[in-house]
Amino acid sequence: MPEKKEYEEVEPSSLISVPTVLCPGCQKPMQIAGREDIEKTSGFLRKSTKKVPHLIYRCEGCKNQFHLDLIQRGKGGCFIATAAFETSMAHEVNVLRSFRDNVLMREKPGQKFISFYYTVSPPVAKLIEKSRLLKLATRATLAPVIRMAKSLIGF
Repeated sequence: MPEKKEYEEVEPSSLISVPTVLCPGCQKPMQIAGREDIEKTSGFLRKSTKKVPHLIYRCEGCKNQFHLDLIQRGKGGCFIATAAFETSMAHEVNVLRSFRDNVLMREKPGQKFISFYYTVSPPVAKLIEKSRLLKLATRATLAPVIRMAKSLIGF
C-alpha cells in the first residue's frame, strides 16, 4: 500500500528576495504588513488592466505605507545593466536595483519612470547582449548613474 502524503509537494515557480525599504519620513526600516492585489493599467496603445500582487510595507513610527510590486520585483527589472555587466548578480546591478526600490519607487515620477523603463528596456537589452562594444559603452554611460545612486542610498 503506497504511503499517504500529508501535503502536496509543489515546486515554487520563482523565489524572490524582497528589499529592506526605508521610511521616507524617518529613514527607519519599514516592516512588511501584508499583501494586497492592486489593479494596474499597462500598455501604450492597447491598454489592459490586471490585478498585481504587492507587499505592503508600513513604518511603525510614522505610519507611512509603501507597496512593492511583486511581479516586477520577481523579474528583477534591471535589463540594461544586466546585459551590460553580463549577470544580474553584479554589484552595479544590485546598486541600481536598490536605488529603484528605495528611491525611485517612493514617488509617483519615479514609479512612472520605472514603468516606462520596463516597457522600452527589454529590446534595448537584447541589442546590448549581442555586442561587446555596446556593453562597454553602456557600462561607461551607467558609471556616473551608479556613483550617484551609491551616494544617495549609502551603498
